[in-house]
Amino acid sequence: MRILVSSLFVLFLCGSCKYQIALSPPWQKTPHNGVVAFQTAAFQAKLDSARLNKRPVFLDFYTSWCGPCKLMDRETFTDQDVANLLNKEFISLKINAEKGEGIALAKAYDVEVYPTLVFIDKDGEVVKREGLHSAGKFIKAAKRAL
Repeated sequence: MRILVSSLFVLFLCGSCKYQIALSPPWQKTPHNGVVAFQTAAFQAKLDSARLNKRPVFLDFYTSWCGPCKLMDRETFTDQDVANLLNKEFISLKINAEKGEGIALAKAYDVEVYPTLVFIDKDGEVVKREGLHSAGKFIKAAKRAL
């Protein structure tokens, strides 16, 4: 009886872990899983770091209700080539335009539709603004922003 209860408990735990992993958005995985390593630190700190390290910044403005944003999370930002390019060349930030500092940032960058993808050079100047893209088109846009 004890073995049966222990076995059922272990099966329950395994099932719970699998379900929990499935609930995590793709962009929250580590870069080793082949997805973009979006950072969540304060915007100004990341912009200062980008200037110091002479790296451009990529901003993904999204909302929780945006279907095209979720499509990009699922398909574009999990593409191995997109992840390699962004993780190597850019400091990438994912910004919810309806929460916290994202509200002011969305106003500052004139974000009116979602997703809005903003590429900023190492001096803090916007060099490119984009919208929804497939992986191939996104790579072309990101390379033009470098």
